[in-house]
Amino acid sequence: MKTNDTIDMLTDIIALINSEDYDATIPNLAASCNVPIEFVRKCILRLIKNSILSSCINGEDPTSSDPDYSFMDEYLDNKKLTSTGILKGSYDHILWTIDLKILDHNESQLLSLTPLQYSALEELDESKNSFKYSAIYETKNNIRKVEKNERKNQDLIQVAIDSRTPISFNYKTKGGKIENHTGFPVNIATNVIDNWIYFELANETNIYRLDRVTGSVKPVNNGDPFPQLESNPYQKYMWGSSFNENDKPEHVKIVISDTGAPLIQKIKNDIRHRKGLCSFYKKGKLYYYEDDIIGMSEFRRWLRSYGSSIQVIEPEYVRHEITEAAQKTLSYYQESEKWQDL
Repeated sequence: MKTNDTIDMLTDIIALINSEDYDATIPNLAASCNVPIEFVRKCILRLIKNSILSSCINGEDPTSSDPDYSFMDEYLDNKKLTSTGILKGSYDHILWTIDLKILDHNESQLLSLTPLQYSALEELDESKNSFKYSAIYETKNNIRKVEKNERKNQDLIQVAIDSRTPISFNYKTKGGKIENHTGFPVNIATNVIDNWIYFELANETNIYRLDRVTGSVKPVNNGDPFPQLESNPYQKYMWGSSFNENDKPEHVKIVISDTGAPLIQKIKNDIRHRKGLCSFYKKGKLYYYEDDIIGMSEFRRWLRSYGSSIQVIEPEYVRHEITEAAQKTLSYYQESEKWQDL
């Protein structure tokens, strides 16, 4: 297939994925474009690896029981294994989506907001009218503001964890049913990329999402002793919402070079669930954060959300990975002279 034909086919595939009423699985795309399924698998992989489109494309698994499943999260956790799986057909059932922003010719300015900036604006109750006329927000669908009642319940659960006392709460299930639960909370963690907060009860397999708790969390004084925990002792080091019982904690150390009060407060909010595990301190004019964590992939995504405001000191390999990614991005801009005719 000629290069121009390949580009045309990629354009058709992107257009189909972007269609609202089209189930963009790999077999459907192959049938619609009248090309071998192996070719579509290679095209999907090409889109995922593209430095620009990778921030727009994602996949949903209709067979997964996890409502928060994200293909790109799985891909970033293990790029090599996932890439091989795509080419072998392991992801043929995935429903692909793409969130493209097309600017009108009359638009004069694009205001690109990072997740940190967008979160800060929401905290200040700012609106689009605060900016110059014709500015456009570029935002991710997964950015959300943590409501005040969630923060209040988060603090109540943390107090119960520290004091080893049970709590009672009403919980709205995925199907809309309200259930009452009672138990000893043993862990609370924030996925700081999308701001979902999760917590667990002692010796239960369920993980509860804090935004689905209706009303207030209530302490229970029933005299029951704290149970003997059956969970992995390393679970307390979990960063985010995923945990692999075979992983061991890794020490991380970062320096925050942007010492503005809003950013420092945002970081403090992000790490409030690490109380008793982490160290956050000021030395000279800079702030430092140290911790022992399990879940390096989610930790890296948290780091990326702060851009150049945070620099990694440890682990060394993470620092190298971030440096290489930044150099690669810079190389794309250094080639920008070749884009003038596009």
